[in-house]
Amino acid sequence: MYFSSRLFMLCACLSLSACAGKPTVLDQDKLQSLSLYDADNHARFTVYVSCEAADDLSDSICLRTQYAFSDWASDRKIVLSPVDTKDALFTKDELEARRLPAPSTAKPYVMAIYFNPEVTPSFGAMFDGAGAVSVASNSRSARIGYKASIRIFDTASGKLIEQIPSHETINVKPQTNGAPYVRAVVADLVANLDPSYDADRPKIPRR
Repeated sequence: MYFSSRLFMLCACLSLSACAGKPTVLDQDKLQSLSLYDADNHARFTVYVSCEAADDLSDSICLRTQYAFSDWASDRKIVLSPVDTKDALFTKDELEARRLPAPSTAKPYVMAIYFNPEVTPSFGAMFDGAGAVSVASNSRSARIGYKASIRIFDTASGKLIEQIPSHETINVKPQTNGAPYVRAVVADLVANLDPSYDADRPKIPRR
């Protein structure tokens, strides 16, 4: 029910995983070529997450995004830290010296996730003598989603070695609670970053 309700929107902007039924929201070939997990499936990276909010709704999404990523990091014992959107992790192609770990405790990679929520208001149609005019309705949102950039650095050299875009959008009923949709798109991203992890993917209402 959950996946079938999302298929119409997702097929227009994402390619779907035919086997698992999970949306592919980033380039898996690039991700898998990096060997981000060891033979025992432990993460070989630390994570920094930034979320940029454009308005009050996006700000709420950023808060929920932080919780979702923190749950993943806690469950998988990954060191995660929040950072500002203007951090050098997102503006430079080399790690700052303060982010280079000590050799004895170093993970091979640093992952920096820049998360930009997107909330599109719902619109209704009002008709007058000249034709239809679109006006904002009294709904919370019509679409909830995000654009993100996943930047991966090699800790030995400090160099940026990969940058992978990600995006997803879900249609939302007017005047509905957007929280489950927020959790769903973050869960999809986490499931792509860590395929073996069973992310908390809530059921969401049909469109």
